[in-house]
Amino acid sequence: MAHRRMMAWALAMAGLALTAEAADLRTVTKALFQVPSTTGNEEMLAAEIRGLLPRTASVETAGLGTIAVRLGGSPGPTLIIAALDGYGHIVSGVTPEGYLTLDRPVPAPNEHFDAFLLGQPVIVSTAKGPVRGVVSQPAIHLLTPERRKTLVEGFSLETAFVDIGARSAAEARAKGVELLDPVTFPAVMTELAGDQWAGPGLGQKAVAAALVAVANAVAGRTGGEETVIAWAAQTKFNARGRGIRPSIGAAQAKSRWRPRRVVAVDLMAAGKNGGFPILGGGPAVVQAWDEGSQALPDALKGPARAAGIPFQSEVGPGSPLVIPFTDLNNDYITVALPVEFLNTPSEVISIRDLQALHDLLVHFLQSGGAK
Repeated sequence: MAHRRMMAWALAMAGLALTAEAADLRTVTKALFQVPSTTGNEEMLAAEIRGLLPRTASVETAGLGTIAVRLGGSPGPTLIIAALDGYGHIVSGVTPEGYLTLDRPVPAPNEHFDAFLLGQPVIVSTAKGPVRGVVSQPAIHLLTPERRKTLVEGFSLETAFVDIGARSAAEARAKGVELLDPVTFPAVMTELAGDQWAGPGLGQKAVAAALVAVANAVAGRTGGEETVIAWAAQTKFNARGRGIRPSIGAAQAKSRWRPRRVVAVDLMAAGKNGGFPILGGGPAVVQAWDEGSQALPDALKGPARAAGIPFQSEVGPGSPLVIPFTDLNNDYITVALPVEFLNTPSEVISIRDLQALHDLLVHFLQSGGAK
């Protein structure tokens, strides 16, 4: 099913094909933004990234869809890791009338996440190709106050129905719809003033694109530390066990590459009223709470300062992606892209921040990485 869905999406995206040589950061971001990638359904985005990596690069895997590229150098490695998956929904059922019901593959990132669906268009990624639909919304002015409170103010997935224009369950399945097919918002990007872009799930795709551009920029690098750049699948699923549980994707990456140091590239909600971080101020470099070695922070910040690359510094827990690596004697750090309205259909990023994130990582690697 996953293979058939990937092939169908490849045909739908054929007109947007890029080559690694022709793809710059903005172009790559726009290309990856078009590809749905919810947890458990990352194969289409992974395939798109593969096609944009340097042709000389050897792509490695860590299971469940995680892909990576290894850059030569003295034994290490340094691991630069970002998420391949984002939040979304899946088809949980088909009613006799042809409507689709929904569920989530992973817990919602916030309590209002499901409510964004009400009355909105969606895309169902099927083995036959993308199927367009809309989440039904009752005419509010025709509802009693009690009914309005239940269906609108108290919206939940139990009252969410997707209309794809089918008149029966058989007709819906004839369109290719199957249980567990990913359901996402249409990839509509809005370019705002001030070199800002907005769109659903844009932050995660932008970070993935930044790592693609970094891999191309440093391909063929000699010297420095060996580096693995990884796009981890299923980062929103937690591994089983007690206490703070790491994501499956990050835990698998640790087991596969056994890094000595880790740079987690993730997202951070942009602050309001002067709060940290600000949109347009550069990526946030977040060190762990505990005091420890400054080698990795200095290796990131030093070349950035020398090159005039803007960044914002903070001390805190950092990305959940670093949880499996907290035994590395503080040799782990988070570099986060600020995102306004994070985990909403209207995520806003600054292209200046994205470019600075790319430049910071490139200068870090070209200067030899953390030694």
